[in-house]
Parts: sequence; C-alpha cells; structure tokens
Amino acid sequence: MTTRPLPYSNRVLMVSPPSSLPTHDDRKTRLERLGRVAGVGFLFALFGVGGLILAGVVIPLAARRGADARALVAQRWIQRTLALYLAVGTRIRIWEIHAEGVEQLRATGQLVIANHPSLLDVVLLLSFMPQADCVVKKTAWSNPMLRSIVGIAGYIPNDDGPQLVDACAERLAAGRSVILFPEGSRSPQRGLRAFQRGAAQVALKAGCPILPVRLDCQPPALKRGQPWYQLPPEVLRFSLRVGRPVHAKEVTRADAPRAIAARKLTKWMQDHFESEQRDAVA
Repeated sequence: MTTRPLPYSNRVLMVSPPSSLPTHDDRKTRLERLGRVAGVGFLFALFGVGGLILAGVVIPLAARRGADARALVAQRWIQRTLALYLAVGTRIRIWEIHAEGVEQLRATGQLVIANHPSLLDVVLLLSFMPQADCVVKKTAWSNPMLRSIVGIAGYIPNDDGPQLVDACAERLAAGRSVILFPEGSRSPQRGLRAFQRGAAQVALKAGCPILPVRLDCQPPALKRGQPWYQLPPEVLRFSLRVGRPVHAKEVTRADAPRAIAARKLTKWMQDHFESEQRDAVA
C-alpha cells in the first residue's frame, strides 16, 4: 500500500527566523543604552541648572564681601554643588567614583597637576577641593551663564605665555591651590599628549609642592572628539589616585638655569604619569 504525501496545505514548515532580526537581549541592550544617554542628557541639563542657581542666588550673596573672601566663598559653594552633582550621577547609575588619597587635595598652597582623560576631570577635582583656582578657557568669560561664576570665583583666564605663569604663581604664593593639566587639553584616544612646560614653570616660580593626581575613566568615555551620547553600555568608573607631594628641588638642582630646570621637571611629570598608566594596565 502506497502512502501518499500530505497535501501542501497540511504540511508544517519549520522556518528559522532571520538572524538579522533583533533578539530580546539586543532590544534590552538598546533600551539600556538609550536610558544611559537620557541619564547623561539629564545630568548636562542639571549642570546648567546648578550654574544658574549659583549665578543667581549664591554668588550675589558672596559678592557682598571683599574680592579674596568672595572668591573663597564662591569656590566652597562650587565644591559643594559639584559634589552633589556627582552624587546624583552615582545615584542614577551613570557613573561610580573611586578615590584614593583625596584628603591631600584639601591642603593649601599646592600645585595640583593631573592627566586629562575625560570631560569630567575638572569637576572631579573641584568636588574634593574646598579651595582651588583653576585655569578657564577664554570662551567661559564670554558665556553669559559662566562669566559671573568664573569671575567671582577668581578663576584664571587662559592667557598664553608669562601672564598665565605669573597669575598662577601669585595665587600659590598667597597660599592658595591651583589646578593645571600639563597636557593642555584632553588626552588622545590612546596615551598622553606631550606635556607643556607651563606647569613646571609655575612650580619653579612659586617654589610650591606639586601634587600629582592620576585620573582614569573605564570604559573610556567623554574623551576629546567623542560625542557625549556615544556611551558604553556599562556604568562609567571614574577613579582618582592622589600621589605624594613633590618639590622641584627633588627633581632638578636649585642652581640650574630656569629653562633647563623647567625642561627636566616637565620630563619628570610626563614620566610619572606614563608610569602610572603602565602600572594601571599591568
């Protein structure tokens, strides 16, 4: 007896779904990424709102004091505001902050130098420093929202050459701390930029301790040339590692010509941070 095949209409066809269709995990990852982008967008907006509050409420109160006292009050409020801002970002799981030795950042009269891997670096440093003078781009002085903040806080305009060195050295001589990024701008995708000599010249002129701080962001994000919305799927891990204070006389001879001493001190700075990066990878 011959068995006839079932009619076509009664056959069960097993068709595999195209591999290009998104899976449940793909959709979940995409939603998580969109959520993180929205979270970072919210934090940028929050940063702007915080700036408006500082400019409109806190800073006018500080303006009633003398110039030096006014700057110190403004810097203290900036530190508190930025610490709260970072806490919000930690709370909503955009980033986490790991800090080592940051109590040294509260000392006065020191030149704080750091590498510059991300857009958030100066925010991280200022959040741990009740008093800190930093160098601000000229564009900030023409920004309606930022102009009043950087002005009343006594921040230093980024004028090239001897004027910038003199301004930083004067603050240090007065017992105030100054933040400088020897690379000049954010680090490239890999490694460090060649360090400029300005930080070394400031340290030599002021005769102050140099406090190196290694900053890192893993996975890399908010780097130079990288749009803020291009984020990795995982939580960003920002870390600060504060080294020991170093005096220029530990690196170069006191009687060395200033140009040679600045070159040698700059090389020490570059070597120190490159060594820190190698140790972190190892």
